Amino acid sequence: MKTRRQHAAENALTISRRSTQSPLSIGNSETIPTDLIIEVLLRLPPKSIPKCRCASKLWDSILRRADFTELFITRSRARPQLLLSCVENEELFLFSIPQEVQNQDVVTANYHTRFPCGRSSKIIGPVRGLVCLTHLRKYKKTAPVICNPSTGQSLPLPNVKTRSTLVNTFLGFDPVGKQFKILSMTTRDYINCEEHQVLTLGTEKKMSWRKIECSISHYFRHINHGICINGVVYYVAGLNEPPMANGIVCFDVRSEKFKVINRGEEMALWSQSTLVNYKGTLGALLTEGFTEVTGETKCFQLWVLVDAEKHEWSKHISICLPLLWNNIVANATLFFVGVTGTDEIVLSPKYVSEPYCFYVYYYNIESNAIRRVEIQGMDAFRHCQIRLSLNHVEDVKLLQYI
Repeated sequence: MKTRRQHAAENALTISRRSTQSPLSIGNSETIPTDLIIEVLLRLPPKSIPKCRCASKLWDSILRRADFTELFITRSRARPQLLLSCVENEELFLFSIPQEVQNQDVVTANYHTRFPCGRSSKIIGPVRGLVCLTHLRKYKKTAPVICNPSTGQSLPLPNVKTRSTLVNTFLGFDPVGKQFKILSMTTRDYINCEEHQVLTLGTEKKMSWRKIECSISHYFRHINHGICINGVVYYVAGLNEPPMANGIVCFDVRSEKFKVINRGEEMALWSQSTLVNYKGTLGALLTEGFTEVTGETKCFQLWVLVDAEKHEWSKHISICLPLLWNNIVANATLFFVGVTGTDEIVLSPKYVSEPYCFYVYYYNIESNAIRRVEIQGMDAFRHCQIRLSLNHVEDVKLLQYI
């Protein structure tokens, strides 16, 4: 049975054939309104867009318009996706499932595309429909790649030139200037980030890295993906200045300035925090011990940032897990993924479990209920680490025209 999007694609091709008549008419008598063409194009799956660019000059001009891109992303936000990524044989594979999975025990992963990569690659994002693929190997030159999972496009970026041996990279988006920026920090000893460089996508024919100043002495103890919320990239880092502990560093994508948000005293008593987007505000999920969650876990907490300048946090909720938690989670080792718009905390393992099944777990904050959803189509990656990300949206803009 055909999906609505498949029907829309067929209708679009029919209209495209008619729209090549002069002057964009049906039977040379009835003009097709541009608004109707836009409405049809908005209903297409992203992978059909490249074909439509070739249909006519009018269609190509419509698809390049900034307002069309905004409309497409806005509609996609109403049906956010959960993005799954894994690396096998030096290739990055990308899948997705609907983020809001209701009354379903089994969902089939939708395969998007794959990109070449290295074994030590790091996947950053998604941010506004794009992911960044970079490398953690000790190279003096490391070239990131920007990728669009929905269209299958990728764009190699200039090398990060550095004397250091380790590179940590973050992807951000400035919603005011409508610009993507990549922040790269390098270090040789895990003690201090030595160089800070920024690359702005699409502003020049030849993009180049710019060195920027950072007055905050900090370092990374482990691979850090960070999170971008409303034009600010947040990431956990060790501080080389008082209070000499883990803090949350903020990078304003527009101003390119850094600052620190300290965790509250009660938060500091818990383990490392997992940063999440909670209804457009920075949140932190904390659990006992380490970042892992198991069937033996009794509770965890969700904190929400109230005032960054005052380092003020609010304990949004302290969760005592239901009795069924241990039965459903069993021997699995889970990690926080994030919080959905419907107040469900999403958790997942890092690997496919025996007998080659991959599950995603949803904990409903309001009802204190836990459910498990099987993701079919991931059994071929049973030896690979699988990473999940919330709030993926579809973007159809050409990468070279960002």
